[in-house]
Amino acid sequence: MLITLLALGMTLAVVATFVLRQPQFGQPPAGEDLVRITSSPQYRAGIFQNEGGITTQMGLLRAFTLLPQVLRAQQTGVPSWTIPVITHDKQTFTDVPDSLVRATWFGHSTFLLEIDGKRLLLDPMLGPAASPVSFFGKRFNPQLPIEIEDLPQIDAVLMSHDHYDHLDYPSIVKLRDKVGHFFVPLGLGSHLRYWDIPEDKITELDWWQEVEFRDLKLVCTPSQHFSGRGLGDRASTLWSSWAIVGKERRVYFSGDSGYFPGFKEIGEKYGPFDLSLMECGQYNDLWPEVHMVPEETVQAHIDLGGDLLMPIHWGAFSLAFHSWTDPVERAIQAAEANGVRIATPRIGEPIVLGEEPPQDKWWVRQ
Repeated sequence: MLITLLALGMTLAVVATFVLRQPQFGQPPAGEDLVRITSSPQYRAGIFQNEGGITTQMGLLRAFTLLPQVLRAQQTGVPSWTIPVITHDKQTFTDVPDSLVRATWFGHSTFLLEIDGKRLLLDPMLGPAASPVSFFGKRFNPQLPIEIEDLPQIDAVLMSHDHYDHLDYPSIVKLRDKVGHFFVPLGLGSHLRYWDIPEDKITELDWWQEVEFRDLKLVCTPSQHFSGRGLGDRASTLWSSWAIVGKERRVYFSGDSGYFPGFKEIGEKYGPFDLSLMECGQYNDLWPEVHMVPEETVQAHIDLGGDLLMPIHWGAFSLAFHSWTDPVERAIQAAEANGVRIATPRIGEPIVLGEEPPQDKWWVRQ
């Protein structure tokens, strides 16, 4: 019996070692990368931490309460039909006038943002599954608005954190030669360097740090979340939101976050925002610290001094147990109750500032 158990343990260890060495798991900070992040005020007791001592751990007892939700989600968690995706060719994103501010949604939290003549990709998760394996977290509709190969040159990628539904290894590899620069929270550069992104194309920022990039001001702003891609690397890299300040327009990108006082502080420092791209999906009562429910999404938009609200983090993957339409339906109701302008584009449908925002209820099957 002892020999059998030892053999089983050794086999599991070998399998785990092999799996975790696959490139999609990335490389958490070590060596010089680790030294670089230890001076951050957010890095305490060997990990990055949220303000106010907010915990993001969920114990086994709490996890057991998920079973009834899992069973319900099997019925409503994914669409029963092929949702629409508006497709584009190369010409759509070339020769765009500098005066145009346009955000094209790729589903979930991925956007191509064109502002002041620059093209920014936000959290470019463009793969078929939001996980390290192909059979979990599949995209509702595998069709993308435009294939990576057909994208024009991208001035910069902005990343919010290293979870699989935001940082996708195959997407980064395909984008490698199309992107001028990568702006990421502290520690996340270790993944990019591991994936052969040149050092001179990576800038890592702490909360409240600013950088001037081709007449844009990019600010790494706080969020309330966590990070990690494998076993034992939880909170080893920082998470963030982003304020993008152009000549005349300002855009806020929330990344992932629970509702916290930081939204109001960000709004006071860098708002008001013409467009706020706000997390609104994959929430649950068991993890309220790290994901907002739609009513909180609307309140966070108000805290930021936002004008037009775009709910994100829904519409492409099912990573929680609510129905797939619950985020947008509740967000619309809360927005109407608070007098907030809201955009609800189809995947691939652009939002153009200065024009009437798309508001069709496309998720209601005709």
